[in-house]
Amino acid sequence: MVVYWDIVLLLNGAADYLLLLSAAHLAGRTVPRLRLVGAAAFGAAYAALQLILPRSIFLLAAAFVVMVLLAFCGTGRALKLGLLTLLLACALGGGVMLLGRCVGSLARLARGVVYAQLPWGVLLGAMGATYLLLSTVFRGAARHEGGELLIATLTRGGRSVALRLLHDSGNLLADPATGESVPVIGRSALRALLPEDDEGYITLSCTTADGSGTLRAFYCDSLRVNGRDYGRRLVAVSPDIYGDAGFQGVWRMEQQEGAHGSVETALG
Repeated sequence: MVVYWDIVLLLNGAADYLLLLSAAHLAGRTVPRLRLVGAAAFGAAYAALQLILPRSIFLLAAAFVVMVLLAFCGTGRALKLGLLTLLLACALGGGVMLLGRCVGSLARLARGVVYAQLPWGVLLGAMGATYLLLSTVFRGAARHEGGELLIATLTRGGRSVALRLLHDSGNLLADPATGESVPVIGRSALRALLPEDDEGYITLSCTTADGSGTLRAFYCDSLRVNGRDYGRRLVAVSPDIYGDAGFQGVWRMEQQEGAHGSVETALG
């Protein structure tokens, strides 16, 4: 079987670039494309050198670490992004083997070496479809680490609701009377606690990505977050904008507050 080094460079460079870009999208990180191109070029060069170098799992691991550092060093999430890239590479390899079996071109050349002969259009199309799926449907799905999601219980009038809040240090919405941070929670998650008439609400001015506006808010009897009771608290009601994000609202935790803030917020 003849292997052409230029084809190896092209194919591996494209695959490495899409893997790195997909990992960044999954983690919700913006990484300069030139960095990703340079890292992918390094990975492609190593793949071509493998044609003449002795096969070694240690060399492969070292080359992968260098490629990840070239792409993600300085982002603050190099380890996480590297692990995501590794998982995506394993998924891509499994997908290639599945396609090879489906088209009947999967063969075993030697112990531990599997060969799948696929048409260029099928392989590149599968790579492109995988990238589009990850960058649209699952974009940002790996963004939140543990500790950013808070377990909260709100109580009002003898009724309680349990939900999850995203710790958002950019949420500057504050109670105008006390300066305490105000959680902003989707309406459907608060349905059991909402006041029955307009007299139970107050209006807060806020600034969002779409411009200035107002939010309706009410006082709950108790807010408990991660086991800590914060007592009576003003709660802002937002449209149901969080969707399937895994949380129902945002809040800036007390211990990360400075002086009493303004009644402004930067909701995304």
